[in-house]
Amino acid sequence: MLWPVTVIGAALGGSIGGVPGGIFGAVLGHALDRHWQLQRWSDLPRRCRELLGREASFEQVLFLCLGRLAKADGRVLPAHLQLARDLMQQYRFDEPARLQAMQWFNQGKLPSKRLTPLVRRLLKREPARIAELLDCCWRMALADGVLGPQERALLDEWGGQAGMGRAEQQRMHQRHRGYSRSDSGSAGYGSQSGVGSAPVANRDRLKEAASLLEVGLDAPPEQIKRAYRRQLSRHHPDKLIARGGSERDPGLAGERIHLIQEAYELIKRYRGFR
Repeated sequence: MLWPVTVIGAALGGSIGGVPGGIFGAVLGHALDRHWQLQRWSDLPRRCRELLGREASFEQVLFLCLGRLAKADGRVLPAHLQLARDLMQQYRFDEPARLQAMQWFNQGKLPSKRLTPLVRRLLKREPARIAELLDCCWRMALADGVLGPQERALLDEWGGQAGMGRAEQQRMHQRHRGYSRSDSGSAGYGSQSGVGSAPVANRDRLKEAASLLEVGLDAPPEQIKRAYRRQLSRHHPDKLIARGGSERDPGLAGERIHLIQEAYELIKRYRGFR
């Protein structure tokens, strides 16, 4: 792993202030590398274009689209806001990044904001993240348990830009159709019935969910939460790339993360903790 701004800072600092200047430049550059999430030289031009406002990042396009979907039927519900917060946690946003994501989310709600060109450019630049973007969008569209006509039209439009066929869109619809964060008590993780009574069929799903998190179903809540965070971290797309994963791995990791989140929600509702 090479931190580009760290190298630049060390070189500039060293040329100006010798060894102390080089150390100071490297420390400052490393802080910028971490803040801007730069891990290789190829990341630097992209980030410079983003800072100049010429190129929208994946996260910016994602939260713009999520805001548009949440507002598509006229009203943003608590379930939409909760899902947005969950995704911020999934992507490990710090507080400034959370505030920025909420600003993008609110901008996306404005009908004057043209999103399709941003989606087109993003998917041309990062084709490996097509499934990740659209899967998050499907989750937002179904967060209230109902797929409205405006939401469906947006998903069809963005899916068409991505070259995603009807069959794949339908699979995403089926995957998230039973998942709702409303207080109606609907079950996630592929179930349409409530989990409080835990019938035999749902017992099997609970066991699958616990296995996915690598934790015991009767473990203390704090242990379950730690297992959930550990799995999110293990399968985060950035970590897969850092480990030398292929171009397809980030998209697959996005699907895996969604399964992990649904498994955690299922266990959390069954156990009755927040």
